[in-house]
Amino acid sequence: MTRPTPVPHPQPSQESPFRPEVPPLGEDGWRLLVEQVKDYAIFMIGPDGRNVSWNEGVGRVLGYREAEFLGDRMSRVFTPEDQAAGVPERELEQARREGRANDDRWMMRKDGTRFWASGMTTALRDEERRLVGFTKVLRDLTEEKRLDEERRAGEQRLHESEHRLLTALTAARMGTWQLDLATNTERFDEGLNRLFGARAGEIATFDDFLARIHPDDRGAVATAFRHSADSGVDLDLEFRVVRPDGSVRWLRDHGKVLYDLAGDPVALTGACVDITERRHAEDNLRQAQRMDAVGRLAGGVAHEVNNMMTAILGFTDLLLEPADGPDQLRSDLLQIRKAAGRAAMVTSQLLAFSRRQMLQPRVLDLNRLLGDLQPMLLQLLGEDKRLVTRLEPRLWPVHADRGQLEQVVINLALNARDAMPQGGRVSIESDNVVLDDDFVRRRHPGVAIAAGPYVRLVVSDTGTGIPLDIQSRIFEPFFTTKPVGQGTGLGLSMVYGNVKQSGGFVWVYSEPGHGTAFKVYLPRVAVAPEEPGLTAPGEIPRGRETVLVVEDDELVRLLATRLLATQGYTAMEARNGQEALELVRGRPGEIRLVLTDVVMPEVGGLEFARRLAELEPELPVLFMSGFTEEEVVRRGLLDPNAPYLQKPFDASTLGRRIREVLDAAAAGG
Repeated sequence: MTRPTPVPHPQPSQESPFRPEVPPLGEDGWRLLVEQVKDYAIFMIGPDGRNVSWNEGVGRVLGYREAEFLGDRMSRVFTPEDQAAGVPERELEQARREGRANDDRWMMRKDGTRFWASGMTTALRDEERRLVGFTKVLRDLTEEKRLDEERRAGEQRLHESEHRLLTALTAARMGTWQLDLATNTERFDEGLNRLFGARAGEIATFDDFLARIHPDDRGAVATAFRHSADSGVDLDLEFRVVRPDGSVRWLRDHGKVLYDLAGDPVALTGACVDITERRHAEDNLRQAQRMDAVGRLAGGVAHEVNNMMTAILGFTDLLLEPADGPDQLRSDLLQIRKAAGRAAMVTSQLLAFSRRQMLQPRVLDLNRLLGDLQPMLLQLLGEDKRLVTRLEPRLWPVHADRGQLEQVVINLALNARDAMPQGGRVSIESDNVVLDDDFVRRRHPGVAIAAGPYVRLVVSDTGTGIPLDIQSRIFEPFFTTKPVGQGTGLGLSMVYGNVKQSGGFVWVYSEPGHGTAFKVYLPRVAVAPEEPGLTAPGEIPRGRETVLVVEDDELVRLLATRLLATQGYTAMEARNGQEALELVRGRPGEIRLVLTDVVMPEVGGLEFARRLAELEPELPVLFMSGFTEEEVVRRGLLDPNAPYLQKPFDASTLGRRIREVLDAAAAGG
């Protein structure tokens, strides 16, 4: 019988642990070698797929005894699913066709356990190239596979951990860096590249890093890094970076020094977090606090000025009382009264600025308001700005708070002034318009605007204009395009809020380089406008009751008693609440009304009223103050809905309010 010999074939892949080419040991030497290899299961398979030889490795690896293994089908060592899929037959067919088949897969031991095997099946042919069988070599690599899978799982967990860390850093707007002190090279992670607006590898050295720092912060950052590297102290600083698109971001950087085994510093490593929003919030808070401080100052100034204006207006009215006085004297007094009235309007504007003015909507003539504001606007705009007005002479009336509308006009004028640093023209126009449904739907879709008649106020300038990409944000609180320290970001937001509170709306039209126009639309009302300002001298209600005036300001106290006396009342006076209480005790039932200041030393107006109620429960009290009613209520100095008289007041206003409170008390109200 012709002896079968292995057919030489090309070398296997590097991954295979087998090498089919062996030195010519002879048949006996070859058989002895195979039998001694115990870590490999090596056996021969006949052309019919049955096992015809074995070595001790078969027992060690597969768990079979020789007697039960020989003659059994080779497919028994494959898993049931591989047997069902025809894998054993395909493997033998591949070896027959190609000379060998290498395969790593799960195999079955006799006891049913599985192991990961690296296998090679080789075709055996005789000298005439006829197939006489196959050799199969199996090696148990289960432990190696387990270690490899653990390694791969570890790598996957590491990758997932890095991904989660990157996601967390990105969400927190953070990034990490490391600076090699020997080579001056810098490594940025993906998150930090994103914060700097840089591509991967674009910032490779410390100099590249410094080039991205805001010029005003660059020196301090370089010094801090050198100090940290030299001294070993932690790095902790805040600075600005300038991104390629020109935007500026604030970063907080914290780093540590790394040392080698000899104790020498070799690197700096750390992390940066984007704190731009926090810095902006802090700046806005500081600005709001400054605004609140200015508002408190404005409110205090207005309170004191109101006391003085009360005296000026009141005493002027006393001098005007004789109707037969010299014409020139009356003319001069009327000019004084007019000037005092304008001063009272200024205090009203101060209170509006400080948000301490209670809203008092009334029917107004917008043209009259613009005329009253014109002297102030000319001063605000400056000599290099020209003010042009075009007002509709038959302008419809509107219903709004005068102080709020004054704020709207002043803020729009200031905005126009700042847009023209080299001078220019500011135009203020008013006209009547009727908006139809088509205009609202076509020109301003999605905006809640009712069609109908409106009064339109247009404030335009010949300034720099507003870029299109930020026009949608200009009414946002604290949004400003002005340099730090030159804008609060509140002016246009106040314009928007005031107009909305009056039932109107405001739009902006602007072209960069050609100027800006703000168009304010206020609903028309069908009643005649009320006269603004203080009540003109005229017929004043009179009375005979006794009124006690409680006021710590001597001028106001003297004026109130004089005015009441001229109106027929018996006027008594007290400098404070304690003195007033003693007067009431000494004249039980005589005093019919108490007119008291709210803010007084020792005993304030509210505490005085409470003590007074214990003596005379039915005695009415009329409170007065240079602060607004809203402010004194907010500060707890006055009960809501208490009778109130706002300073400054004139003779007519005082007389009418005194009469209203006395009549209400008499009627049981």
